[in-house]
Amino acid sequence: MLAATAIDTERRSTPHIRFREAHTAKPQHKHPGLDPSKASTGVVWTTERAYEAGFLDCPEEWGNLGQGAPEVEDTIPNAFNKPTTLDISVSSREYGPVAGIMPLRKAVAELYNAQYREGKASKYTWENVAIVPGGRAGLIRIAAVLNNAYLSFFIPDYTAYNEMLGLFKNFQEVPTLLDESDGYDLHPEKIKEEVQRGVQVILTSNPRNPTGRTVKGEQLKEIMDICRGRCTLIMDEFYSGYNYCGKCDGTTLSCASYVEDVDVDDVLILDGLTKKFRLPGWRIAWVVGPKEFIKAIGSCGSYLDGGSNVPFQEAAIPMLEPTSVKAEMAALQQHFKEKRDYVLKRLGDMGFKFKIIPDATFYIWLDLSHLPERIQNGLGFFEECLKEKVIVVPGIFFDLNPQSRRDLFDSPCHHYCRLSYGPKWDTLKKGINGIERVLKKHNALPAGLSTEEEEK
Repeated sequence: MLAATAIDTERRSTPHIRFREAHTAKPQHKHPGLDPSKASTGVVWTTERAYEAGFLDCPEEWGNLGQGAPEVEDTIPNAFNKPTTLDISVSSREYGPVAGIMPLRKAVAELYNAQYREGKASKYTWENVAIVPGGRAGLIRIAAVLNNAYLSFFIPDYTAYNEMLGLFKNFQEVPTLLDESDGYDLHPEKIKEEVQRGVQVILTSNPRNPTGRTVKGEQLKEIMDICRGRCTLIMDEFYSGYNYCGKCDGTTLSCASYVEDVDVDDVLILDGLTKKFRLPGWRIAWVVGPKEFIKAIGSCGSYLDGGSNVPFQEAAIPMLEPTSVKAEMAALQQHFKEKRDYVLKRLGDMGFKFKIIPDATFYIWLDLSHLPERIQNGLGFFEECLKEKVIVVPGIFFDLNPQSRRDLFDSPCHHYCRLSYGPKWDTLKKGINGIERVLKKHNALPAGLSTEEEEK
C-alpha cells in the first residue's frame, strides 16, 4: 500500500481520530485551566474505549488482554495464599512516615541482600529503601529530585513514563530508538553512546515492558560499569520475578547484583508487591538506592503523595522472607511460562511470527505488519478486537512521545500491539479466541485453521 494512501486511510480511521483528539491540547476548554490531554495513559485510554463498547456491562464476557496486571486469585499451584483480612493496629491509624515504616524498609533491604548481595561487603540497610504508594509514585518522586539534566529513555517502553516525563521541567528528555531487527535489545554500546553525548540520567524497564526482553548477566554488568560515576541509572524492575531464562526455579534478576557500593553507585531500583506478588490493589512499592538519594525521595513524598497505606505496609512484612519469596517466584515462573507458551503456540498457528521469544514479563509484542490493511496497525487492530469483546493495547502508546513532538504516522511502534497473558486462563482463552475471530473476519487466517478452544 502506498504511503500516501495509508496515511489518508488512517486519518479517516475512527480510532486514529479519537487518539489524536485525546492527545492534542485544545486552545479552548469548557473548564478554564484544564488540559484533558494529560488525563490518561495507554491502558486507561483503551479501557475507556472498551467501556463505550460495553465492557462495563458484562466484563466476564470479555477477553481483557490489555490490563498490565497479573491474575490475583489464589489458584496458582504452590503459590502462597495472600491475606484476605488485615489486623489493623492502633498505631497504623496515625500518619505513617512518608518514606515507609521501618520494619518494612528493613525487610526489603534484607531481601535484596539475600537475593543479590551474598558475599559482597557492601549491603543494603533500611536507609537504602523508601516505600512508595505504587511504581508511578516512585517514578514521580525520583523525577522530582532530579537536577537540571538530560534524561535518556528508550522506545518502546512503559506507557506511564510518557506522562511522567512530560510533567517535569527540571530535566530534558532524550528519546532513543532501539533496533527492531534484534528484538529491541538494550546493548551496552547504546548506553555508552548516551553517556558520551552528555546524558546524566537513564530510565529503563528491565525486564522490558512491552517487549518481554531481559538484559542480564555480563551485558547488564557492562551497562552498570559504563554508568558508574558518570550517569544515574533508574531501573524499573517490577517484572523481575517473571524470569523464564533458566529453570523457573525462583531465580530473579536485578541490577542490584552488580552494584559495587550501595551508597556510591548511582543506581535507583523500583519494584514492589504489584506484579510479582500479584497485589496491584495494595499500592505498596519501593525504591532502593544510595542513602542520599533515598533521603530526598522519602522527603518529597510529603508534598507529592503523602506516603503508603500503613496497614498494608505492616501486612507486607512477612511476605518478604527470602526463602518464601523464592518458592513464590518458582510457582509464578512455572505458571506464567505455561501461559506464555500457550499464547505463542495459538498465535503462531494463526500466522503471527516471532523473531525472538520473550524471556520475561507477561507480555507479547505482537507484529501486525503482515495483516490486511484494516488491521495491520495497532489502533485499527484494537478497534476490530473491541467488536469481538477483546482488549489489547495499540503499540503507539509505547512510543514515548512527551509533549507530542513527533507525528503519529512516524512511529516505529505503529504496526504493533501489546497483548498480556497476565489474566487467568478463561479470560486469556476468550481473548485469544476473539483474536482468531478477528483474523477470520478479515480472511487473514492460514487456510484450514480452526483452533478456537473451550474457554473453561
